[in-house]
Amino acid sequence: MSTYVQPVAPTEGRLGHLTPEQTEKLQQFWVRLYDVFDGKTTFDQTAPSSFKGQARDEEPAEKTEKKSGWFGRKEETKEEKKVAPAPKFTGEMLQKTFWKLTMMDHPDLIVLKFIRARKWNLDDAMKMFLNALKWRIVERIDELIELSDVELDQKYPKFIEQMRIGKGYLRGADPLNRPMSVVNTRLHHKNDQPPETIHRFTLYTMECGRMVLPEGAETVIVIFDLSNFGLDNMDWGFVRLFVQCFESYYPETLGVCVVHRAPFVFWGLWKLIQPLLDPVVASKFVFTRNNAELHKVIPRERLPINHYEGLDDWTYEYVPAVPGENDVQKDTAAKDALLAERKGLEERFDAVTRNWIKNINGQNSAERDTIAGELREQYTRLTPYVRAKNLYQRWGVSSQGKVNWTYNVKA
Repeated sequence: MSTYVQPVAPTEGRLGHLTPEQTEKLQQFWVRLYDVFDGKTTFDQTAPSSFKGQARDEEPAEKTEKKSGWFGRKEETKEEKKVAPAPKFTGEMLQKTFWKLTMMDHPDLIVLKFIRARKWNLDDAMKMFLNALKWRIVERIDELIELSDVELDQKYPKFIEQMRIGKGYLRGADPLNRPMSVVNTRLHHKNDQPPETIHRFTLYTMECGRMVLPEGAETVIVIFDLSNFGLDNMDWGFVRLFVQCFESYYPETLGVCVVHRAPFVFWGLWKLIQPLLDPVVASKFVFTRNNAELHKVIPRERLPINHYEGLDDWTYEYVPAVPGENDVQKDTAAKDALLAERKGLEERFDAVTRNWIKNINGQNSAERDTIAGELREQYTRLTPYVRAKNLYQRWGVSSQGKVNWTYNVKA
């Protein structure tokens, strides 16, 4: 008998469920956003001090002994901080980054996440959103999408090794279509790879997670498997990155964070971690002591037989890149035509939105929704030309804009 208890999908403040008052707030946010994009209003054009690693490509003048481990970063020296460039951001740069961020999503879905995260305070939401766009530029998120596994491995040593051993991966979704990300902490050893490799791999997995979000789904489930966890596996750098990503750069994206089989040593660390968390993020944490408790959060049909005592006869396996799998990107004429088509759709959406916000009346625009649908469809055709194939496409999970997880259920 199944012990799974399915949660109710939230609808408050989400696309398709906005009240007239919330729609007015959305309209007002777009007014402010276009003022930034158009250069009509001033904003902080520098990267916040909380951003790390603007000088990652530069060789440090002196090394520090202290390093962070899994998903973390090395400590910056005073010299590194001094020579780090201070990027200046323009409205045009941020608008270009915004459209790259949007990909297949309705643009309103993206901005509503930030508005909800700041409890409909538009000043706070705008500051948060602009910082997230700046962060994507500083972190060079584009390269994680555009470069192949092999190219990323060449640039960040042992990048493929993280996937080969299954240190972290996406597998399946719960009945609410929330993709599940599994993090196997026991497989991590701090000195096995450069800290930058792990940092990039983490953000790469975050972006892959966006690709396997089906239409209508907005959040993911993260399972931290702490089986055989020891102090050597603990990494404060990852804790900081995890908190920053889900609070500031991918807000309203964490559905549930399952901490599974936490050993005694973890609870002392948790007392230090919990105060770092935003109360909303902290409320997403669920602790399961054994597989029976895990089955109440995720149905057994969606969990592997091996290790989790689920019903899915599945074992993780990294499928390497196939030579020539990205050759379609060499067709520059087709790529340019699709990019031009995309640009035209973006301009149409902008024009209709600018007209929509002339009258702040709390009414939805069906025309905007139609264009957003066209943007989603068009991105499925554009994808092969602008995104290198990843593991989940090779598995057949993500294809032509559709997400298809299969489960080999054993009764």
